[in-house]
Amino acid sequence: MKYRDLASALTRNGCRSRPGKGDHEKWFCPCGKHIAVVTKPGEVSPGVVADTMKKLTCLPKGWLQ
Repeated sequence: MKYRDLASALTRNGCRSRPGKGDHEKWFCPCGKHIAVVTKPGEVSPGVVADTMKKLTCLPKGWLQ
């Protein structure tokens, strides 16, 4: 999955981002209790996408379509 597609889906669902270390970015869910770290440039691996979905539990089911 492309980073920009994942970032668009997160933004549409009310998440906000902050810079992390290096090429990583921290994404915070709307409630502010859950955080996922995503590598910024290019392709995001399926494992990182799955981890992001697992960590941001307050997002509605099917948010990444």
